[in-house]
Amino acid sequence: MKKAKMDGYDPIKLTETTEKVVIRENQRKYARLARPLRFYGGTTSATEVGCNLRCKFCFSDKPVRRPHSTGRFYTPEQVFNALKKNAEKYGHKLISASASEGTLGKQHLFELLELVDKSDFIYVLETNGMTIGHDPEFAKELSRFRNLHVRVSIKGTNKEEYVRLTGAMSSSYDLPYKALEHLMAAGVSCNVCLSISFSSPDNIKNAEERLAEIRPGLLKSLEKEHITLFPKVYQRLKNLNMMPKTYRYGGKIINSNKE
Repeated sequence: MKKAKMDGYDPIKLTETTEKVVIRENQRKYARLARPLRFYGGTTSATEVGCNLRCKFCFSDKPVRRPHSTGRFYTPEQVFNALKKNAEKYGHKLISASASEGTLGKQHLFELLELVDKSDFIYVLETNGMTIGHDPEFAKELSRFRNLHVRVSIKGTNKEEYVRLTGAMSSSYDLPYKALEHLMAAGVSCNVCLSISFSSPDNIKNAEERLAEIRPGLLKSLEKEHITLFPKVYQRLKNLNMMPKTYRYGGKIINSNKE
């Protein structure tokens, strides 16, 4: 019997190949260790290297697409100390790492979270949910950390959008929803960020209903994300003939259909 042909790459296999590049024992590659950001009312964030999705609207260029030649390796202690110093300077209570996938390199992540647990900071784990959805034990392991909040980013409101936006196999669209189920079952604080720039109102409503089936409370903390059209992102999407319905510009949400 012939195997069914995949309609895109497998994010879990891409996780494994990417970890070989950006993980070295308990060290992980970062392009930048700490910078202040306006998100969540002010946070200090590191810039990770390496992702298991290839979103066409992603603003992160080299950290995602050129992990071999981007960044350098750091220990959990080096990362935490840099985040702590910057957060104390700006008065931030939240720290994070962003611009790539936060769950790559379990050992590095867990050792970093152990350091966070000894502090007064809250660590926001930014993830697309692929690894946590694939492995229920991951959420259970995360449940032992008290100063942790997980932000699960869902790329698009259905499988068709997801495949168009990421190029990944359609079945993997279910993984972030499974991640939410695993996290909630394990008692891990979490919320959802839903990418809606390419979505119709009906599709957004359907995605919200799917989230409510997991737990109605997810809608109260739901973030609806509109992409920012940075020059490289704009050119990439223009070349692909897939401009968004809505996008963020100058602090405002722009509706492309009303321009």
